[in-house]
Amino acid sequence: MEALRSDAFLKRLAEQREEMWAKMTAEKKSYGAEKPLTQEVVVRRLQFGVVMERKAAEVTARWIPHIPDLDIQRSLSEYVANELKHAAILRERIAELKGDADALWKNPLRELKELWDYHASLGSFCELVASVQYGHEEFFPRTSRSFIQRVESIDPMTASIYRDTLLVDEEAHEWLAPEALRRYALDAETQRRCLEALQKGCELFARAIQSFNRTTIH
Repeated sequence: MEALRSDAFLKRLAEQREEMWAKMTAEKKSYGAEKPLTQEVVVRRLQFGVVMERKAAEVTARWIPHIPDLDIQRSLSEYVANELKHAAILRERIAELKGDADALWKNPLRELKELWDYHASLGSFCELVASVQYGHEEFFPRTSRSFIQRVESIDPMTASIYRDTLLVDEEAHEWLAPEALRRYALDAETQRRCLEALQKGCELFARAIQSFNRTTIH
């Protein structure tokens, strides 16, 4: 492929991401992922969140010293700090609900481990950003809003954590991924690898979500 202009490249990435979202949305109806929540399922969802937030911070942090622009470097550092803050908040809430905050961290689902092992293996910052921050992290606000609606009646505190902290922080750094890709994903080879990384990352994320939801259905 020839190098695309930045807007066209981001559009191609977004199209791939949205194709995967449509597929995930269709598939989740087949195994009852939207059934009424119980406290046990809420705790499990929070445990999943701990893994996602903490792993996103870990795989991203190693790239901070390699960012050439200070504004991106600083914002990426803030992103990492926020992800770790979120993990800590979710762990505290799990403890309040008498659950094991690190259960899924210590014994991750195979598909969840495959997802984050893949991200850790990526060879460039642009590939990581395309796969994580521009890729499946864009699903977080959508799944969180659905979760908030479902959990509000049985656990308003957890609903508030997602609505008033996690989603607010996510919105504050939504600009970071597209701006980083505009600046650094300029040549054809980098763009090709980014497209492949986003596709693979979203596929692995979909498998992890499907596996997770099936383990929480009673």
